[in-house]
Amino acid sequence: MSPRYQTETIQEGKAKLLVPKLDTDSGEPVQHLRSQAPVFYNPVMKTNRDTAVLMLRAYQQNTSHPITVCEPMTGSGVRGIRLLLEAHEIESMVLGDLNPSALRLARENAQLNGVSERLGLRELDASLLLNLHSYPFGRFDYVDIDPYGSPSTFIDSAIMATKNHGIIALTATDMAPLCGVNKKACLRKYGGMPLNGEFCHETALRLLTGAMVRHAAVYEYGATPLFSYYADHYVRAYFRIDRGAKLADALLEQMGYIKYCPTCLHRETSKDNVATNCSCGEEMKVGGPLWLGELSDPEYMSSMIEDLATLDYLQGSKAENIVKLAQGEYGYPVGFYIIDAFCKQAGVKSIGTDDALNAIKSAGSKVTKVHYDPRGFKTDADAAQLVEIFKQFR
Repeated sequence: MSPRYQTETIQEGKAKLLVPKLDTDSGEPVQHLRSQAPVFYNPVMKTNRDTAVLMLRAYQQNTSHPITVCEPMTGSGVRGIRLLLEAHEIESMVLGDLNPSALRLARENAQLNGVSERLGLRELDASLLLNLHSYPFGRFDYVDIDPYGSPSTFIDSAIMATKNHGIIALTATDMAPLCGVNKKACLRKYGGMPLNGEFCHETALRLLTGAMVRHAAVYEYGATPLFSYYADHYVRAYFRIDRGAKLADALLEQMGYIKYCPTCLHRETSKDNVATNCSCGEEMKVGGPLWLGELSDPEYMSSMIEDLATLDYLQGSKAENIVKLAQGEYGYPVGFYIIDAFCKQAGVKSIGTDDALNAIKSAGSKVTKVHYDPRGFKTDADAAQLVEIFKQFR
C-alpha cells in the first residue's frame, strides 16, 4: 500500500528512496518541516549512514559468516536498506519503529530496492524489540542505535541483543548536556560531568564511550571503541562487544577525569576528580568520569580508508574526510586545541592553519589536524609551550 501523503524520490548511496515531500514554499524552517513530516528522514545524517556502511564492511572483513542486523528506530528505512545494498553478506535484518507510517514507507522502499526478502519489519518499541532478541540464538551481529537525543536508555537492551564479538553503534544528538550546557542532564544520562571548553566535542565522545564501557562491564562484556567521531549536531561511536570480565576490567582502567583551566587552556588527565589549582593559579575544572583511552582502532580505520578507494560514490565525501583525520589523531594526548584560542593567549592576530601547525613542528613537537574543527589540532606540546610558539607571530 502506497503512503497516504506526498512523497518524492531521492538517491542516497546506492539506494533509491521514497521520502516525505516537504512544503518548502510554506516559509517554515526546513528542520521544523522534517520534524513534522509523517515519517522522519534527515539528509544531514547521510554522513552518519555513510560511516555505518564503512564500519559494517570493515567488520565483515574479519567475519567468516553472513551477518544479522537490527535497527530498532528505522524511520524511512534508509540506513537498513543502504546496508543491505552496500555491505556484504547480510543474511537478514530487522527494522523496527513505533510509527506505522514509517514501517509502511520502509516496506515501500525495501520493495523499490529489491531487498524485501532479507528484511523483517516490527512495529515495536526499540527496547522491547531488542529485549525480544536477547536469547542466545536470537541476537544480532550488528545493532545500530540512532535515536533523537540520548541513546543511554537503549544501551542495556542493545548489549543483551548483540552477539559475542558483535558491533553496537550509538549516536547521541543531545549535545547541550554533553557539552556542559546542562550538566545535571549529562550526569543523569552518561554518568559523568561534562566540560564546556573548546574541546567539548571530544569530551562528549569520551562521555558517551565511558557510559558504554560501564554499561557493558555490568554484564561482564568489554566494549572496545572501533571508530568514533563528531559531526554536525551529533557524536557517533562504534563498539565491539566481547564477553569477558578481565577485558571489562581492563577497559574500566582506562576511565578517569580531565582537568581543564579555561584561563591558560592547560589540560591534563587524572584518576581522581579533586579540583586542583593550575600552575597559573586558577582553579581547574574537572570533567568525568569518562573514557581516556583511544577513541578509534587503527586497523579498523585503515580498513575503512582502503575500502573507500573501491567506493567511488563515497570518495571526496565528508565521511572520508572524517575517517582520514581521525586516523591522524591516533596516539595523541586527550584533548585538542583551537588555533584562535592561542592567538588570543599570545596576543597575535589570526594565523593561518598551516602556518600555525608548521610553527609547532619547527619547535620540535608532533602535531596533527583534527576532524572536530577545521581550526583544531592535537599536539604533544603543552599549553604554555604553544603560547610561546604563537608569540613569534607578533
